[in-house]
Amino acid sequence: MACPMNKVAIIGLGLMGGSLGLALKCKGLAKVSASARREETRRLALSMGAADEVFESPREALRGANIAVFCTPVCSILALAQDCLSAFEPGCVITDVGSTKADLVRDMTLLLSGSKVAFVGSHPMAGSDKTGLEAAKANLYQGAVTAITPVAGTLDSAVQSIETFWCGAGANVVRIAPDAHDILVARSSHLPHLISALLVVTAGRNSPVDLPKFCGPGFRDTTRIAAGSPDMWHDIVKTNRDAILAELHAYNNELAGLISAIEKQDFGRVKFFLEHARMLRQELSG
Repeated sequence: MACPMNKVAIIGLGLMGGSLGLALKCKGLAKVSASARREETRRLALSMGAADEVFESPREALRGANIAVFCTPVCSILALAQDCLSAFEPGCVITDVGSTKADLVRDMTLLLSGSKVAFVGSHPMAGSDKTGLEAAKANLYQGAVTAITPVAGTLDSAVQSIETFWCGAGANVVRIAPDAHDILVARSSHLPHLISALLVVTAGRNSPVDLPKFCGPGFRDTTRIAAGSPDMWHDIVKTNRDAILAELHAYNNELAGLISAIEKQDFGRVKFFLEHARMLRQELSG
């Protein structure tokens, strides 16, 4: 049986945490208690209606919470949870919004072993190239595919609680193993972000003065996600290194083939490559 969602604690009030608070408040799903380090962020969260109460200390935000959601960079979550270990209410279910799951699920499961608190990893496939609470919006999670990653031994009631929680926020929930999740998102999310960053760095080398005049919609669309948070993406690469490397090597092989075709003036092969890419784009985009 799922635990009641009377009070939700949101640890971290950036884009993801702020949007979650707005969604919960707009739908009247629960009382929202949050924590944020900066006083300006705490004031803004209250004025926006993203939380009922906001504290500097995560431990204070967790008081009385049935569900706790860590909305901080993935490498910070374990240490934060460890610091808050005695502050979690018995029966509280913890989740997160991190883009990588295998390391975190393993470490959190070990940390909480023997306690009366459960962890179910989550990854909502939602976001923006904008960062910070100022960019938060109540409909960010509406219709977003959200992976939850229970493992053997995870309480059924905890899994049901987190599934119900995300459905309430408007998401479409998919259950998947942590390792399988990380392999898939390395290909569908992490590789595109790094390629976008590479495109910007390559195009912007030597800083040609007139280049911005020629950066039209194609450049802007292709590189939009390169404006994402470096802190968040540092943690993603660090915690999904092997899967990301596998995808970068696969990309490098495709790139080498395209370079070879152009060098050999094999434009029939270039056209086949572009036709194949167009077909796959249609298939992958539904």
